[in-house]
Amino acid sequence: MLLRHQRLTQEARQHFRIVKDPFVNEMGGTDDVFVSDDIRYVRASVRQTSQHGGMLAVVGESGSGKSTIRKDLLAWVDTLPESVTVIEPYVVGMSASSKAGRPLLAGDITGAVIRALAPSVAPRASHERRTEQMHSILRESARVGNKHVLIIEEAHDLAVPTLKSLKRFYELEDGFKKLLSILLIGQPELGRKLSEKNPEVREVVQRCELVTLPPLDNNVPEYLAHKFKRVGADVSKVLAPDAVDAIRAVLRRTVNETHAGKKQAGMQSLCYPLAINNLVTCAMNKAVQIGAPLVTGALVQAAIQGD
Repeated sequence: MLLRHQRLTQEARQHFRIVKDPFVNEMGGTDDVFVSDDIRYVRASVRQTSQHGGMLAVVGESGSGKSTIRKDLLAWVDTLPESVTVIEPYVVGMSASSKAGRPLLAGDITGAVIRALAPSVAPRASHERRTEQMHSILRESARVGNKHVLIIEEAHDLAVPTLKSLKRFYELEDGFKKLLSILLIGQPELGRKLSEKNPEVREVVQRCELVTLPPLDNNVPEYLAHKFKRVGADVSKVLAPDAVDAIRAVLRRTVNETHAGKKQAGMQSLCYPLAINNLVTCAMNKAVQIGAPLVTGALVQAAIQGD
């Protein structure tokens, strides 16, 4: 069970002497980003691909920090001495099924590249001519020292034909020089679509590295200390020592997996930033209601149970 998003009440902020909510609109810059060893690896992989080429898929559950990784990348790109053009096709309403929404097509991607690099140029009508036009524009841009990275969010909603077309985008070259880096960001369905067992996309899988944003189980204390420090607060003045173990315990669920044809039950952690934020916020609000000086493990349990 996960909690809906909510804000700290004014009473809770006064109770814990916190002027600003540490979990709402808190990302003002790269210093606000919490970095564990796992997150540092994902961030380095994203930066390496964007600056030096390649195709990378970043996979994570909802609330795991994928959008934060993207924003961190955009801020970092702005600090580079060389020019890196970020190209982001419009994905609102995108769906692999035309019944649920409009699929993102290869033609949409070529159009996005052309608009980003040559906004005054009208894309050609046919897909073949537009692709040729895009290749020419990328080549000219690269020859004057520019680099280009294509970022597709919600990439788990890409249709298989569009995923297959990414191989052709990846292979755009000027001699031996690759012209377009590709970064896919999506939920775990993206990882399953890019499975080595999926023959439909094997040519993409062979060229695409995949990294996963894992849960924060081993970093919950550091994560919360960071969040509260960024708003000038001390986490020890908010959470009792048993609260962290309670957070880990309640943010778990039983999942059924099949191994060798047999179903087996296992535990899956949901200790992702958004889930932790919502849980701690709810527990802090409950602490005020009963006049508790700190958020205890019992209050964390009560928050998830709705007591």
